[in-house]
Amino acid sequence: MDHARSPWAGAGTIEADREQEPAGARRADAEPADARRRSERGQRILRAVATGLVWLGAGLTLMLLPMLTMSAGSDCEIDDTRFICTDGGQDTVVYIAVYTSLVAALAGTWGAFSRRLLGRVVWGAALAALAVAWLVNLLIISE
Repeated sequence: MDHARSPWAGAGTIEADREQEPAGARRADAEPADARRRSERGQRILRAVATGLVWLGAGLTLMLLPMLTMSAGSDCEIDDTRFICTDGGQDTVVYIAVYTSLVAALAGTWGAFSRRLLGRVVWGAALAALAVAWLVNLLIISE
């Protein structure tokens, strides 16, 4: 018996099953895959924007807050008792900005690319930490 002419030749294989499926069924399977690809692309874009936002905030915090500290501490007199006029006060303001920006950049990047709920929380906490660093530093500088 010639297997090539047998009615059972190729039966049960993926190729044989696909030949028997109507063309519309293949298109219906392709549509959810296209929607899934578009959704994944949108998520990648959103994650890149979220990471850029955290890095922009961290960069501005790292560059601007120490300069604000130095400019605010330049008008101190010898007998000035403001916290910003002490060495410890100036160090505190600078180190808050430096450490917060570095930790927020790393944590925010992980949070933006994590698919878990914890990642979203960490991303939000990174932005909140940057905002708190600005608030604390501006309160110390303006006292």
